[in-house]
Amino acid sequence: MPKKVNQTERKNQIATATWRVILNKGIDKASIQQIADEAHISVGLVQHHFSSKDQLIHYAMNLVLDRIGERAKARTKEFSGTKEEALRRLIKFILPTNQEELVEGRVWLTFLGKSFKDNDLVKLQQKMDQHTRHLMGMVLDLMEELGYFTTGFNRDLELEILYAFTDGLVIHILQTPESFSEKRLDQLIEYYLKGKRGKPCE
Repeated sequence: MPKKVNQTERKNQIATATWRVILNKGIDKASIQQIADEAHISVGLVQHHFSSKDQLIHYAMNLVLDRIGERAKARTKEFSGTKEEALRRLIKFILPTNQEELVEGRVWLTFLGKSFKDNDLVKLQQKMDQHTRHLMGMVLDLMEELGYFTTGFNRDLELEILYAFTDGLVIHILQTPESFSEKRLDQLIEYYLKGKRGKPCE
């Protein structure tokens, strides 16, 4: 007897298949037929869950956000050791460091181009921005507590600088992940933090 799959599992199966098709074909050329083939199900089953390609795209993009949020909750509970160690792990959490995160990051970048013309996707883009800024705020709180900033520092500017640093790293990692080993990422994070403390960067 075939295994029963609940609605959410099936929709997530279709959404992750959508990610793979989009990465191979591009978001505009991805078709329902290709997505159904990738998910190993019928076109009718895809259409049963999603009435249009746009609805499917919205769901697939939101699933990226949900997965990131789930990892954030899980990993923040795992933080242990010193606050300095927690700070470095928190910064590294923002960066894609495994195949799953690389796929999600590349899919998200593909979605961003489409979001400029779609109000519903713009809302998801804004949701991602708010989530990222929340994480940046947690990093800044730890940095302030650990003495990385002088009294009266400009928090807004420091948040934008940190955002630009991590965002730039994310883009480079997504383009050439082989150039960014864990050791290399640790070096870059250390360089950023030492610069904030005014220490010489090796």
